[in-house]
Amino acid sequence: MSQKILARKGLKRDLSQLNIGEFGYCVDTKELFIGSSNTENKLINIVSKQSFSPNAPSNNETIQINKNGIFLFDDTDLNDLVRKLGGHGTTNKVLTVPELVKILSQINSTISSDERLVIKNFISEEIASTPTFINYTNESLTPDLVMANSNNLGIYVIELERWGIVQGAFGKPPYTAEQWQKAYNNILGFNQALKYASDNGMNRAVVPNGTYSFCYTNFNGAAEIYAMVNTPIKLYSNQTLDFNGSTFEVMYDSINKNPYDKSPLTTPAWKLSGELIRIDNVSNAKVINGTIVGDIPNRSFSDGGSGFNSEKGMEQTYGIKIDSGAQFISIENIDVSMFMGDGITIGSYPTKTGKWNLNPSDTKAFPGYVDATGKIVQTIPGAYITNKFPVIQGEHKQLQMRTSGGYTRIPLIANKTFEYIFYNTKDAVIARKKAVYLQVVTVPLDTSYIRLQFINEKIGLPIIDIFYSITKPQAHHVKISGSTIHDNHRGGISGGADFTYISYNKIYHNGMDSGLNIPLFPDSTRYAINFEDSYSNNVIIENNHIFSGFNGVLMGVYHGRIVGNIISEIGGVVVYNNANIVIDGNVFYESSGLQITNSVATQERNILFTNNTINSSAMTIIGTGVKTRVRLINNVINLDSLTSSGNVEIIGNNFKSYTGSTYTGYSNVTIDDIKICTGNTFEDFNYGSHYRVSVMKPKDSTNDISNNVFKSVSFNSNNLANDIEFLNSAFYDCLVSGQVADATLSHSILFKNCLFQDSSLELGGKYVNNTSIGGVTGKATFNNCKINYTSKYNGVFLMGISDNIKSTGYPENIIPRNYVLELINSELIHRSTTITTLVKYYNQDSNFDINHYKKVMIENSRIRALDISKLRLFLSTNPNIYTNSATIKNTTYEGFNGFPTPAFGSLESYTPVYVSTSSTIPSSGFFTVGQKVENTNVIAGGFLGWICVKAGYANTNAWTANKAYNINTFVHSNNKVYKAIVVGTSGTAAPSHTTGKAIDGGVTWEYVGVLAVFKTYGVISN
Repeated sequence: MSQKILARKGLKRDLSQLNIGEFGYCVDTKELFIGSSNTENKLINIVSKQSFSPNAPSNNETIQINKNGIFLFDDTDLNDLVRKLGGHGTTNKVLTVPELVKILSQINSTISSDERLVIKNFISEEIASTPTFINYTNESLTPDLVMANSNNLGIYVIELERWGIVQGAFGKPPYTAEQWQKAYNNILGFNQALKYASDNGMNRAVVPNGTYSFCYTNFNGAAEIYAMVNTPIKLYSNQTLDFNGSTFEVMYDSINKNPYDKSPLTTPAWKLSGELIRIDNVSNAKVINGTIVGDIPNRSFSDGGSGFNSEKGMEQTYGIKIDSGAQFISIENIDVSMFMGDGITIGSYPTKTGKWNLNPSDTKAFPGYVDATGKIVQTIPGAYITNKFPVIQGEHKQLQMRTSGGYTRIPLIANKTFEYIFYNTKDAVIARKKAVYLQVVTVPLDTSYIRLQFINEKIGLPIIDIFYSITKPQAHHVKISGSTIHDNHRGGISGGADFTYISYNKIYHNGMDSGLNIPLFPDSTRYAINFEDSYSNNVIIENNHIFSGFNGVLMGVYHGRIVGNIISEIGGVVVYNNANIVIDGNVFYESSGLQITNSVATQERNILFTNNTINSSAMTIIGTGVKTRVRLINNVINLDSLTSSGNVEIIGNNFKSYTGSTYTGYSNVTIDDIKICTGNTFEDFNYGSHYRVSVMKPKDSTNDISNNVFKSVSFNSNNLANDIEFLNSAFYDCLVSGQVADATLSHSILFKNCLFQDSSLELGGKYVNNTSIGGVTGKATFNNCKINYTSKYNGVFLMGISDNIKSTGYPENIIPRNYVLELINSELIHRSTTITTLVKYYNQDSNFDINHYKKVMIENSRIRALDISKLRLFLSTNPNIYTNSATIKNTTYEGFNGFPTPAFGSLESYTPVYVSTSSTIPSSGFFTVGQKVENTNVIAGGFLGWICVKAGYANTNAWTANKAYNINTFVHSNNKVYKAIVVGTSGTAAPSHTTGKAIDGGVTWEYVGVLAVFKTYGVISN
């Protein structure tokens, strides 16, 4: 079919201003215009079979370029134009303007100056124009291939036929030799096409949409997986591989050997390793817009082996591998699945041979310090200097300290900084540069070798041997975004590049059965993202959805941020060795949130876990080592079990039970002996014996565990200390347990500045059935606290004693144990309709107790009781319970006139103060000197209340002569109070008797007592 260059076309009246060099054809007038300036379209000669221009060639030439433009005479094949201009022919159906510009820019020296001017104008205008495509098989210009940035001149649509690439998937194994060859040729073809694009300045290689098959190779014939050398598709610097919606698939046969696998016959077919795409030691490379499917669907997993020596333990095939100092790399809009290792892996292994490493084995340092003259002197204790590390000039332009292998990749440098010392060929020091681990330094041009200077190490050692490597910089600035990584055998993404940015991806079902019910990878190292043993610096994992798998994110990076992710049905974030990690604003569903492993002893590490939401059954936070600092701040944490200890700060979080009342296991919410636990709320951990919470501070500890709120929480006795305390905290509907680490010693629990509402506490659980330990005391003290029992409370005690051994149940040589409850400077309010006993046996029967030595001590406190019959110090009505006692000093009673004298047990009360409230002067009740009635009608210029200055009965109803009185009416006269016991009308003489009864007219008065006298107190200023 003939091929044409077509112009913009339409009616002449619709012709707009053309760009310089752009053609416009008027279909109604048969005129052809070209844009010649910003304001004018120039009419040029129109050429066709019937009408040639005046300068038409006479030698049957069908193409002519002159000052008026480019002319095609007849239906000329576009390839003729291309060849005339000195370019290569093309079989493309669609030619982009940048490609045409490139062809025109390759014109040879035979072109005239007029021709050059026309082409120059065309090129310069198209460079600045809106992206356009020339379709030379249709009648008009159409954007058949839409690509971003197409005004970049370097777009190359890969020519399949030219490079021997074929489309198509070959299904399941076994495969024919022809199919294997096509898959291998596809690798070669793509590599040739990518090299051609790179060599010719076309930085975007576009794959024609379709499905393509590839295979791994092993041409070096290695028998073992790690030694095999694969032939991947390789990208070049400044190159984008645009899949254009295509799918790349890996052919694999784990039973019949691939003909390009040259391993020994004894090596099973399933061991063949490889990566499909490799980005190695290049800069500014991208892979975008496609699908990559690995070898898993074509594997049989029929070898019958186990562990790593089996097909299910094979972990060395990858979709995309980035390695060897590659920099500024992007993976965008890619779906990667079904690889045995990881969908995407970023290598970070400094132990390469050859020119990569300066010190492949020699890491020893010896006592000494390089002074200003370059001499090694012994004047600084703890200073050590290495041997010489030769530098290859031109190769080692930048250097970086790195480590390799295992989980502890931070070198054991006592001082965080060290020094590079650069020498020239004359052994003179030409530069010194301080650095820290993973910091990149630039090598001075004249450097011949370097040494490393360490200071502040342990003094007096003959040698130190710190494990590290000095290498060229590892991969850095890698971006993985907008992609889907799923169903890979071991993991989704593994890494080790500095400045890695993983964002807006869906990462799921990695380390599982790939959705095909295949055997699981036989190790716990299965994950969505894994940086555990590929150490790197500044890794950001942001706004991803990570779900359905085993481990979530394994972070063994020096600095990192995990922000705004949704992590569900998978393990949470596990932090390995690090310097600083921030985990902020993530949501965890059925995920463990945060876990922390040990780090090297010399590394100061900070972990901040903040503003996250967790919905999980369990989480463990252990801050091991004095140099580890873990902070949990302002999180919402819904879980059933939590364990935390060590150098951990838990501040401002909201903890709530995850399962709630249906939970049937035994929780272990334990925050014991951590550095800080303040401002938190713990809620809904109070379902029978299933929830067991332990948040406590040993009395002599410097840890700050205070200002927390506990709502419906049952505490557990972890028995880590004998004396514990709660400071500035609030308890609502809680059961708090004492702690006993050493049962041979007394133990105590202190509440200071706390609110204790509808809650109770338990002591003595350590001594159940124990008759061998005696003479110890368990004591609970409330100091400056408010104890409030509302009408909703239905418990029966403030302090329950779980110890079930009676005072008479010990052997003769064992002294009985004692239990003490102290209320000091505190307030006790009781409005419950249930009988509440301050100290009794731990039993919900309000009338059951056993004989312990139990004592209540109340001092300088205030007790308010709605009904004193519902509040008891201890049980005192059972003759078998006689070992209880109480002492009350300087305590104010409100609403009652003291506790009744116990029938059994003892009560000592000293200088009690009775207080009530009223809006008027007291009118009834007995009052003692000093007893106060608080004024409820407080106003400016008024007073705080009334105080009794003379003991007696309050009455404000003065006797009146000749007045009718009903029975039980109280009156006062002559400073005495009387009660009418016979109805009638009073006489003319007021009663004055001091005992018994007297008749007053028709009324009989019974003497009650002397009249109390009150004075106001507490004048309030105006």
